Amino acid sequence: MTSSLQEFSGQELFQADPRRVYDLLTDLDSLAASIPDLVSAERTGEHSLKCVVRPGFSFLRGTMKLAISLADLVPPKSATMQVSAQGIGVGMRLTSNLAIEPEGTGSRLFWTGRIEEMTGLITSVSPALVSAAAQRTIRHAWQQVRQRLGEAAA
Repeated sequence: MTSSLQEFSGQELFQADPRRVYDLLTDLDSLAASIPDLVSAERTGEHSLKCVVRPGFSFLRGTMKLAISLADLVPPKSATMQVSAQGIGVGMRLTSNLAIEPEGTGSRLFWTGRIEEMTGLITSVSPALVSAAAQRTIRHAWQQVRQRLGEAAA
């Protein structure tokens, strides 16, 4: 059974130029180092990565296997990231799109994320709880990006 889809979006301002932001966001080794609750990571190709995470959410225990791939790469302007997650009785598929524009001497990044599919036990979890967990993860991810760029938190 698939639950209703959820969408997230926003924009972030960075002091770094678009090329530096793009390079960081499409560097899978850097991405792996920024994934919360990471247990292990392995590059499986130029644009793909497999990870194991142990999420700290009350409604999602145990480990999950992630397959992350980058597509539609247009340096230094845009990229698409696709994530497939599998755990015991849980499955998810997500897509995120990034668009980067110059903003003064820095960059403005527009992003969207969409939970394309959720299967298994997670479909019985309150959408508000899933949304809150996603928002927490998104905030953490942007904090990590800022830290890797050497910028202060927004």
